[in-house]
Amino acid sequence: MAIPIPTMPERAQLVKEILQEELDLEGESLEKITTQISLRTSGYVARDLKRLVRQAKLKSLRRRHENQEEVDVADKLAKLSLCVIDEGDFEYALETYRAPQQIEQGTTVPKRNWKELGGYQAIKDRIRQAVLLPLQEPHLFTKLGVKPPSGLLLYGPSGSGKTAIVQALITESKMNVLSIKGPEIFSKYLGETEEKIRKLFNAAKRMAPCIIFIDEMDAIGSKRGLDDVSGGVNERVLSTLLNEMDGVEGRQGVIVIGCTNRPDQIDDAILRPGRLDQLIFVGLPTLEDRVDIIMAYMRRMSVFEDVDPEMIAKKTEFCTGADLENLFREAGTLALRKDMNAQYIRKEDIEDVIVNICERAENQILQGKLDIYERFLHEHNLK
Repeated sequence: MAIPIPTMPERAQLVKEILQEELDLEGESLEKITTQISLRTSGYVARDLKRLVRQAKLKSLRRRHENQEEVDVADKLAKLSLCVIDEGDFEYALETYRAPQQIEQGTTVPKRNWKELGGYQAIKDRIRQAVLLPLQEPHLFTKLGVKPPSGLLLYGPSGSGKTAIVQALITESKMNVLSIKGPEIFSKYLGETEEKIRKLFNAAKRMAPCIIFIDEMDAIGSKRGLDDVSGGVNERVLSTLLNEMDGVEGRQGVIVIGCTNRPDQIDDAILRPGRLDQLIFVGLPTLEDRVDIIMAYMRRMSVFEDVDPEMIAKKTEFCTGADLENLFREAGTLALRKDMNAQYIRKEDIEDVIVNICERAENQILQGKLDIYERFLHEHNLK
């Protein structure tokens, strides 16, 4: 008989008992640390939670006895029944220790922070509210009798920063994440793709709170009848995906986030309430966004003081965040071609490459690449 992995409430109870036993914690401090640990330890069993607490104790003792040998610290740890530990010690333990089953199931996503991502403040706030608020303040939704969002779809042109925004959200939330790219989940063997999807959602339930991040969502959730040469594979995959996304009650603590640059190819059934019910357009950056994005790049690069972010922003009306990043990359490469000992990217380096960058970006607009988003906004009454 299989013994299930503890749920979040069960983990919270286990953590509380271990903290009381190992550290004799009580009151507000006990509740605060219990919440801190239980939210971040999906997939952990009692043994893992005990190891985590002992890791925090060891960190605390090392910090207080930095000049002593590690063996002495471990010896003290074995004898200690009461230890003064702060939140930083638990944060260290959470960063350095992971349960074996969590390592097996988890996915590594590049870490980003919001400061690296300029612009789009309203979009960032909306996404954080949709994902983090239900996790951090669930009583707000319970009080109103409102169910939190089941999923989000970020859509917009390539290079607009959709994936980077999700990565920053994941980093801030410290939630577990299972990340896939739509095209990569397909298998040549009959039924294997559907089985991968079922395993993905089952793993997410065990690891809750967990984000399922599906990049290139249009590949896995394409409209029925869109591709008649697939032999019915797309429809079977879509049916499996819809079944797994159904029923918020069955997967509390799991949220699905999809990204796509072709929302018009996604089946409407995926976009109904209870599935991906928050549709967020990440379009071309405004002038204010571009200034913020440019300043974010300038903070990370050696840029001479004569470079004016507002001047660049005014000249790059049709550029995405990726175009602006490419602008600085090409300007830096040009600076090195001019002088291998160059210390800075200068104004003239920017001016020498900005015209070509902007022409390529504007050609995308002239080819009607943004028309699909206008139609999608209109069809779903999102204007």
